[in-house]
Amino acid sequence: MDNKNLNSKSTPNQMRVLIKRMRTGNYVNESRGTIKNDSKGTTKHELSMRDMLKITRNLNEQVEGEEDKSVNRKTVYDQNEEEEKFRQFFNDMNVNVKFVELEIYDNLVFWGGTINGVIQFVYKVTPDENTSGVEFNYLEDFSPDNPENEEIIGRVESYFNTFYKYWRNNILEK
Repeated sequence: MDNKNLNSKSTPNQMRVLIKRMRTGNYVNESRGTIKNDSKGTTKHELSMRDMLKITRNLNEQVEGEEDKSVNRKTVYDQNEEEEKFRQFFNDMNVNVKFVELEIYDNLVFWGGTINGVIQFVYKVTPDENTSGVEFNYLEDFSPDNPENEEIIGRVESYFNTFYKYWRNNILEK
């Protein structure tokens, strides 16, 4: 090596290669680690410390990504109970409700449905009261002038208080 190579930007990399050659006496392929031939003549790659660290970091990132995914803690009875309680709230009105799956996580309860094919609602219960609430989506055939729709919206909003208190006390505060 001459002084020109020592002052280049890849000098630290060159030094690693040279030190590795001195220690092992083997040729070093920078991208795959040390190459050795066993007694049968097959080539084996020994991973360098950098390669092993890179693999370890990738594995740790995969494990951390899997931990972030929460598990839906809904029991077999939760969906049916909520649907029954909601229908009881509308027992004197003739409404057709299609519910979505109830989702219960450590810090979120999510549920909703579509009423009479025109009003979609979503209940969201979180530890923060500012992000909890009920949201509506009005579909094409929705008529804001229809007094029955106003009554339905009022009852959906009113039922949210019951829904919120139950899930806040039983799931989020545990």
